[in-house]
Amino acid sequence: MKSVYIRELRRYTKLELSTLFPEINSNQLAVFIRKLRVYGILKSVKRDSGTLDLSELVLLDNSIIDGIDDSNSSYYIFNYVGVVYIDGYLLCCYPKYLFAYDSIEDKSSCRNLLKQVLKVLHRYNTNSQSIQLYSEHNQSSSGSRISMIMALLDDYFQNGLYVNTQNIHEFNGDGEINWNRTINFIHPLWQEEDPYYLNFWTRRNTIDDKSFIQRIHECLLTICSCELEEISLLDLLDINGVYLTELSLNDLGTRDYLLSCITNELNLEFNSRKQYVLKLMAALLKDSFSMIGEDNIDLFGTTSFNLVWETVCAEVFDNKLTSPLSDLPLLSTVKIPPNMLGIKPRTLKDLIERPKWTSIDDAVAFSDTLKPDLISVERNENVCSFVILDAKYYTMRLESNKVEGQPGVGDVTKQYLYQLAYKEFIELNGIQEVKNCFLMPTEKDEIVSVGNVQMEMLGKLGLEKIQVRELPAARMFECYLQRRKLPISILNL
Repeated sequence: MKSVYIRELRRYTKLELSTLFPEINSNQLAVFIRKLRVYGILKSVKRDSGTLDLSELVLLDNSIIDGIDDSNSSYYIFNYVGVVYIDGYLLCCYPKYLFAYDSIEDKSSCRNLLKQVLKVLHRYNTNSQSIQLYSEHNQSSSGSRISMIMALLDDYFQNGLYVNTQNIHEFNGDGEINWNRTINFIHPLWQEEDPYYLNFWTRRNTIDDKSFIQRIHECLLTICSCELEEISLLDLLDINGVYLTELSLNDLGTRDYLLSCITNELNLEFNSRKQYVLKLMAALLKDSFSMIGEDNIDLFGTTSFNLVWETVCAEVFDNKLTSPLSDLPLLSTVKIPPNMLGIKPRTLKDLIERPKWTSIDDAVAFSDTLKPDLISVERNENVCSFVILDAKYYTMRLESNKVEGQPGVGDVTKQYLYQLAYKEFIELNGIQEVKNCFLMPTEKDEIVSVGNVQMEMLGKLGLEKIQVRELPAARMFECYLQRRKLPISILNL
């Protein structure tokens, strides 16, 4: 299996793509590109796009090229983080901030970082069920065979094989005494007013370890492990293979027959975990008997890694946005702004005013409002700080009176508005310090203070300028995977 390493949003020429895939000719490469475009993984951008911010790729409609460009006048961009199995290749798409590996032939360190990223994606998907794991045309994560295999293996490691249990009632058996059945069906001996039972009904649970469904489960676990091993994914996903049987699915019966058996079991089984496993097995059977083949494509990753970065930052820095107001470490009992008393806010999220729409006949409606990524309230002795953080998945450069790859003016003004939305609450509760900051990922090992951004017209309202910090992504991911928190103080705002 040939692994090809590709950096997210790096601009590749057609010649560079040919170098990455030397085994295929130009016609095969065109088909290859077309397949990746269908799945939303690959974009084509005109070379005259200049310094367009590729972080906002979705907005570049005028610069996106449809079809295959045979004139070599365009760049090809992989808008994806994760792994793609396609036409006998394993594409390892690593995040855009890992610039150093563009020119390094030995990708072993890059592979280790990608393994960490895939673990983050796996945990994110497990928690939120919102990551796009398949394609732009099929938003359901169940479409990814790799993700279904991982789910089946995860369940096995947590719960073991699918087993059927049966309650058996026995007369004077070795199991636990069933007092209800004993009292209802056996006459006791009475001594004075006390009953004595010489015989009992007992009950015990038996496990049918030879059930047909269990054999299907064993077979699928083994076959799926072999599939991941064959395309070099067991190591990359850091998963142990499960090899339980030498039987193939064909040895058990046709696909339709196996699906019929699983459907019958689903109709009889009401345990939620068992239903989950049965549905997973059915989905894997319906998908195909294997993902391996020249014409097959399968994915595990996302075209929206910015959402993953936001979640990582929010969890690692202990987001207080939805925490009860009474739990905030304020200097005194929490005070609610008068204009908010009517809605009885319970969290910081509830304190942000919603747009009020009034029709010409005075009918009133409220719409959705601002939603910050991350808010922290910290208390150090008699000093209380209100910190507004916004995770930005950008690779920004700020040097020599020049800025590139920065968040747009809309992001900047919105960050100011977050502070303005809480201004009355901050003043009412005697909070002395307010900090505002963008959080961006970096391949470096230390936190980098990049600078700040400000707009004087908003600064005149008493709003703080917005700091910019680059955070070591590997360290952030490690904390996320270990469910460890970091103090806001490490940002040195």
